[in-house]
Parts: sequence; C-alpha cells; structure tokens
Amino acid sequence: MKKIILFVLLLWSVQLMMAQIVTGTVLNEKNEALPYVTVRLLKPDSTFVQGTSTDSLGVYSISFKQKGKFLLSISSIGYQAKVFPVELLNDKQLSAVVLETDNVVLNEITVKGTSFVRQDDRISIYPDNKQIKHSTTGYDLLYRLMIPEIDVDRLKGKVSTLGGEATLYIDGRKVDAREVRDLYPKEIEKIEYFDVPVGKYMNDVAAINFITKKYKTGGYVSLNAEQRIGYLNGNYSGVAKLSHNNTSYSLFAGHSMSDYDGTTDDTQEHFVFSDHETDRYSGTLESKVKNNSQYAQLNLANQNDRHSITGKLSFVRNDVPNNYSRSRLGYADSGQQQESFKNTNQSGWKSGVELYGYFQLNGKQFLETTLHGSYANNSYAYAYRENTYSTLTNSKEDLFDFSVIMNYGIQFAHQNSLTIQAYHLHTISTVDYKGSNSSWQHFWDGESLLFLEYNQKFGKKLSLRFGPGLSYVQYRLHGDERKDKFSPRLHFNLIYRSSKNQQIRLGCPIGNGYLRIDQLNEVEQQIDSLQIRRGNPHQKIAFQTTPMITYSGQFGRFNIGANLLYNVINNATVEYFYMENDRLIRTFRSEGKHRSFTSQLSGAWKVTDNLRIKLAGNWVYVKYKSTPEELKYFSGSAQIDYYWSDFSCGVFAKSRTKWLNLNLMRGAEPFQYGGYVSWTHHNWHIEGGFRNLFVRHSKKESVMDRGVYRYENVAISKLDQQTGYIKVAYTFDFGKKISRDNSNIDKVINSAILKTN
Repeated sequence: MKKIILFVLLLWSVQLMMAQIVTGTVLNEKNEALPYVTVRLLKPDSTFVQGTSTDSLGVYSISFKQKGKFLLSISSIGYQAKVFPVELLNDKQLSAVVLETDNVVLNEITVKGTSFVRQDDRISIYPDNKQIKHSTTGYDLLYRLMIPEIDVDRLKGKVSTLGGEATLYIDGRKVDAREVRDLYPKEIEKIEYFDVPVGKYMNDVAAINFITKKYKTGGYVSLNAEQRIGYLNGNYSGVAKLSHNNTSYSLFAGHSMSDYDGTTDDTQEHFVFSDHETDRYSGTLESKVKNNSQYAQLNLANQNDRHSITGKLSFVRNDVPNNYSRSRLGYADSGQQQESFKNTNQSGWKSGVELYGYFQLNGKQFLETTLHGSYANNSYAYAYRENTYSTLTNSKEDLFDFSVIMNYGIQFAHQNSLTIQAYHLHTISTVDYKGSNSSWQHFWDGESLLFLEYNQKFGKKLSLRFGPGLSYVQYRLHGDERKDKFSPRLHFNLIYRSSKNQQIRLGCPIGNGYLRIDQLNEVEQQIDSLQIRRGNPHQKIAFQTTPMITYSGQFGRFNIGANLLYNVINNATVEYFYMENDRLIRTFRSEGKHRSFTSQLSGAWKVTDNLRIKLAGNWVYVKYKSTPEELKYFSGSAQIDYYWSDFSCGVFAKSRTKWLNLNLMRGAEPFQYGGYVSWTHHNWHIEGGFRNLFVRHSKKESVMDRGVYRYENVAISKLDQQTGYIKVAYTFDFGKKISRDNSNIDKVINSAILKTN
C-alpha cells in the first residue's frame, strides 16, 4: 500500500513539473457561477487537445504541456457556446467568461432540446417548465422526470435503484432522503444522476444531486400541508428564509401525525420442543396505531466562489404512545381459547449540530469536511398478557452520535484525477432495562474508512476508475472484550462510451456490511409465553460484492436503461432459532449466505410535450446457500403523466411482487395502482390523489420454516387498502432574488435498545 501511494505521489509531482495550468471561471448573465460547463482546449484547426468541466463553483482548470496559440471552447446546454483564442506560454488565470442563455430559459426552466445529457460520470437532467410547475417537493420533481433506472415513491419518500437506496445531495451536500420534500422545485436548475458514483460519491450505490439557483437578496415563507383520506394521517411544514449578499438564514418547522386502526393479522405458528410439539393460532380482534413527530432547525450559510460553509442546529421529537392490539389465541395441544393483549410505548427526542465546509483550494484541488454530533434520549415500554402469563419491560437510553467526513480531490494533467476520502462514525449508548428482565448496558462502536480513488480516461471513449479502501470496525460491550476487524474494500469501474449518448459500464464493488447496535448485546426480553428475544454481541461482519453490467442510452425523446447484477453476501446477520427450557429463543447469528441475480430493462418516452410514459421490468432469482430456499419472479411497473395548462394528471401501476429475506421468510406484495390530479396557479398548488381505489381487502402473505419454528401470516393493513390524499402548498416571496432552501433535517433517532419486535 505504501508503495502504491508513493508511486501515485511521484507520478503527480512529475506531471505537475511538466505541465502548465490554465484556470478561469464561467458565469451566467446574472454574474452567478455556472457549474459543470464543458471546457475544451483546441488547436487553431479545432483539433482536440484537452478538456474538463467547471466544478460546483464555476471554476475550471486545464493542464497542458504544449505552448502556443489555442482556441478555448466553452459550452453548456441552454447557453450559447463561446469560442475564443488564447495564447498559453505559462500558467495563466483567464478572466471570467459570461454565457448567455439560449434554449433554456432559467427563470422558467424551459428546455426545448433534450433534457437528458450524458456526461462522463453522470446524466444531467434539465426539468422543463411543466415538470417544475406541477411539483411541490423534490420528490415530486424526481418522480416526474422519469429517470429509467430510478424508482420514486413520492408519497412514502423513497428513492431506490436496482442496487439499493439512492443517496441524495443538494448542491453536493448530503441530505436525508425523507426531507427532500422541503426542497422547492422552482429553484432547481438541474438534477445530476450519478449512475457511476465517483469522487466524493464513491461509496454510494447511486447518487442524485439537486443543483439549485443561487441568489443574493430577498426572502420567502412557504407553507405545505398533506392529509390522507381513508385514515388519519397528516404532514404539515413551514419554511422561512432571509438572504443578504453571501449569507442566508433559514428556519424550518414541521409536524406529522397518524391515528388509525392497525394491521389485522391471522397467524399460525408451529413449535417443536424437545419432548413435544404444539401449534398456536392467533387473530387480531382490535388494534390501534398512533404516532406524532415534530422538528425544528435553524440554518446559517455563507457562500462565495471559493467556499461554501453551512452550520445547523436541529431538534427532533418522536412519540408512539399507547399502540396496542387485542387478539384471540388458541393452543392446539390444550384446546385452550383465550385472548392476548399487547401494548407498546416509544418516545425519543434528539438535538444535533452540524458544520459543513467546501473549499476550492485552487483551480484543480478541493477540500470538503463535515462534522456532526447529536444526543438522543429514548424510551421503550412493552407489555404482554395472556391468561395468567404476563411480561413487562421499560427501557431508558442515552445515546451520543458523532462523525467526521473528509474528501480531498485533485485533477492531474492527463485526463486523470485522485480523490481521497476518510471518515469516522462513532456511537455511545447507555440503556437501563427495568421490568421482567432487568439489566444495564453500556456500549460503543466505531467505524473508520479510508479510500483512494484514481480515475483515468483513455481517449474519448474509455475510462477506468479504481478505488482501493480499508474499513476498520471496532465495538465493545461493557464487561466484554473489545472486538475489531479490518476489511478490504474496492471500487472498480470500466466505462465505455460508444457515442456521446450511450454508455456501458462494468463494475465490481467489494465491501463489508454493518452491524446493528440494537442486536450487539446480551440482553434478554420475553416476547410472550413461548418466545424470548436475546441479543448476541459475538457477530461477524458480512462480506459483500456485486459484479454488474449496466447500459444507458439517451435518444432524443427516449431514454433507456438496462442492468445485470449478481449479488454475493457472506456472513450476513440472520435471525437464529433454538429451544431452551421449553422456550423458543430468537437471537442473531452471522451465517447467512445470500446469492441473487437481477436483470432490469427500463425506458421513458416523451410522447409529446404533454404526455410522458415510463415502463420497467425486472426478473429476479434469489438463492441461499446450504438451504433449499430459492425464489424466482418477474415484476413490472408503469407510469403515465399528462400536462395541460394549469392542470396535470397521472396514473401508476406496480405488479404483484415476491420476496425472500435473509431470515428465509418469503412473502408477496399485492398489485398496487394509483393516480392523481393537480392544479397549479401562481404560488398555489392543490393536488388530490388515490391509491388502490377499488381494493378493500388487500392482503400480504408471509411464511417461514426454520425447523424448530414455523410461521405463517396473512396481514391486512389500512395502509394497503383504498386511500386518498390531498395536498395544498403556498409560497409567499418578499424580495426578488432568493433561492428556496431545503431542511436537510435528520429525523431518524438512532437507538441501541433491544426490542421484542
């Protein structure tokens, strides 16, 4: 490793001594920096010499070894290209170049040409004014863009790809996926989809970066409300922002709540004890689900052409009070019929602080740093009763999280670059358990990672990305020895661009899994009269690799994506079952060996300016080694959107799907469909929609057989039946040049409490 690093540094120093650097800045007509503009250095006869693109601050840097007279070509979709002569003898700082708008009218985001533009490591997507006008959140806009490889559930706030969840960014800064709904679509200039995550995005399955407009003065207040129909559920939020010169102040607040009848379950269980077997049957008679949450955050940001600095203070509260269920219960061996009662109460609050900084060191180097710290106070109570048996637990937790993330990047002279990424994540938890099984737990864990990613282009069509890395995981439970493990990591991508709008990628990431802190303990919790939940601090860290082949193509009004993935996971943490003293013990072991092959073909078609269609199909094969369990299935989805003046409407459908998880439990999700109609006028937006309009008894089925324990369940949830919603949004501007902000609030409260469910 030392020799490799020494070789890279030596190569870098030799290149720097041989090459000269020309740097400059690209602006728009409002004197604002233009990111990701294509910059090419040409000979007087227009022969290509070297090329690059501007960074997020509009700065470019090109290295050259030849001296003399050249042409500098600067172009970007939506702007008139510029070509002008330059004479280069030594390092040179050129004056700023201003591009004038052409096909793209930035104030209304009107795109006359193709809106999907393939670049080296990403697809830049320019929303048209219909998509912008009829969207109220970042999720809405992402849904309407119909990116072939991406699946967006804008109501649930979920963005996923074939390989897993996509990581979301705003202006290069990582944000929580569920809070993108606070991003105002009219201020989004474009969206970057990194289907080949590189550089700072190297550890993401896929990355989506929202690029926003930057303004200097003004302010706004935005109010949003969403209410479900069919059951009580609502989300309400407000944003206020004030900007002055390079500094902005933002305040966010929100409230959400739910109160409805819970899931109705019919369950059959079979227990194999050492001296006998028994069957248990249960069916829900009554259940209730209640929860509410609140959040508030204050942002302070300062940005210029050399840096971007943001500070945040946040507070989040979650409360899940008095969730209960009453069920009929029967045991086959005794013929006894009775009722069981289950009640859970959970609550928690978290306060956090975050500092983010991006610094352009010069035309070819950058440094990015994120510091985050938070404190959470959690409580969990569980009570269960049947006949003469009862159990109770009441847990209190103090939890501290902090992290440091650093990215450093440098551009070399010969179409190559190096990115160094290092970060450390740390958690400290103390839990006091009271009740039927009292105990005390103190636990800490940390993971440190280091990556070096080297990118090299070979001509115009072929590029290689090679990123070796190392992960160091350590954790300790009070009273036990510290455990640690080094794991190698690797990012490898070979990309071939047969033309400017087509790309084929071969990839093979190698990494390790993550241990759940709520499972790494020796705590014991009684679930019911026959089952006990027990933690396990002696788990292995999973190994994972996913070789893949992907294709993407952009052909005017058509966009196509195709993917083949083979996923390998060894030492995956799975639920383990065994009998002890006439009780079923449910604990965790690192023995899962997962194999899966997935293929996907997806496409989007802009039939007319008003009509858009997206289709996708998947075929999946799943196998768990050393077990007879396997699964094969096909699934498909469709989305249609139509725009007319101030109105828009759309429908979607997803076929019935199957699944087989690491616990060897298999199940099926029912067919889903829905639609919406919206009206947008000036700053008002009103939308109504439905899901499963004619479905009243949609069922989810699941089954698992682990030898000593067999489980079958049919569940009917209120969330999967016929439901509707209505959304209302209004934005009031005061001032004339302001960009809408995003809350970027992490509403997830981490916890190491071992829970029965």
